[in-house]
Amino acid sequence: MMLHHVIMLRWVEGVTDEAKQAVVDGLMGLREEIDTIRAMRMGFDLGIRADNFDFASLIEFDDEAGYLTFRDHPAHQKVIVEHIRPAMAERAGVVFTGP
Repeated sequence: MMLHHVIMLRWVEGVTDEAKQAVVDGLMGLREEIDTIRAMRMGFDLGIRADNFDFASLIEFDDEAGYLTFRDHPAHQKVIVEHIRPAMAERAGVVFTGP
């Protein structure tokens, strides 16, 4: 069974489109650096519901070890520090297994 890692973000007030895109680019760039990533999908909320988060990311791994490699990888930590945290007001996440 695959392991699925979902994060959702709410942006800080006044975050720029460039900062939002840097989050996407930073995360997507990890595919080239972390070989335990099997698939990635992400996108910006469509604004259909006012109470939704602004952004979501789904990253898939073969197993828990693959996820932990990703979670602790220096390249991932760099994206968090340089791009995600400065743009993020709130984060929610879940890790689950399934087909």
